[in-house]
Amino acid sequence: MIQIEGRNPVYDALKENLVVRVKIAEEVRRDRKVQEIIDLSSMRGVPIETMSRSELNAISVTGHPQGVIAYIKSPQKRSLEQILTEADKGVCVLILDRVQDPNNLGAILRTAEATRVDSIIIPKRGSVSLTPTVHRVSMGGSIYVPVLKESLYTALKLLKKEGFRVVGVDPSGSKDYFTEELTGTIAFVLGGEDRGISPTLLAKCDVVVRIPMLGRLSSLNVTVATAVILYERVRQQLSRAQI
Repeated sequence: MIQIEGRNPVYDALKENLVVRVKIAEEVRRDRKVQEIIDLSSMRGVPIETMSRSELNAISVTGHPQGVIAYIKSPQKRSLEQILTEADKGVCVLILDRVQDPNNLGAILRTAEATRVDSIIIPKRGSVSLTPTVHRVSMGGSIYVPVLKESLYTALKLLKKEGFRVVGVDPSGSKDYFTEELTGTIAFVLGGEDRGISPTLLAKCDVVVRIPMLGRLSSLNVTVATAVILYERVRQQLSRAQI
């Protein structure tokens, strides 16, 4: 089972019928959102254990459980092939190369859910996994957006075979991101906090775009870069009435 913490992530997991057990701090039971969690847990037949806030904080991993911890079933593993088969046309996939910070992955998941990303692919090694911090920061995004651990090169090979256009987002790009067509079936490749996209992975992109930097710094945090590129895709889709 996976431990998730925080009122919104727990409530969203309950809505998806993933929760098998809930723990609540006695001191927060009268909070409106917590009461919604209690009511939904009762409706779903999910057992609730009440304890003191200090006891709950002692088993917290994130340090900010907001008085609520839940345990969910591990999501059923799905392959990239399954996701591509089940998805509608205009599929959007994120490929994250060596993202290390759970706060960054959580924030990316939140943006990915808001912009209808179909899946996020991370490498089997050298990347952060789905942790309680990721679940909490994603505010429910981790419940809705599948995160697959795959060989990035194998995934790229399959995506290209399926007709995906692969767009790298990197300061070395030769084009500004807003000058490029970002609608349709597409995969965005973004690099981790320290080293960015590996040169071998960058070479496999169909095009590499940059986000203009007008100040003295050379790049943005990966969460900000992801939000910029995904919302440019949304803007283009809306302007073409593709949503």
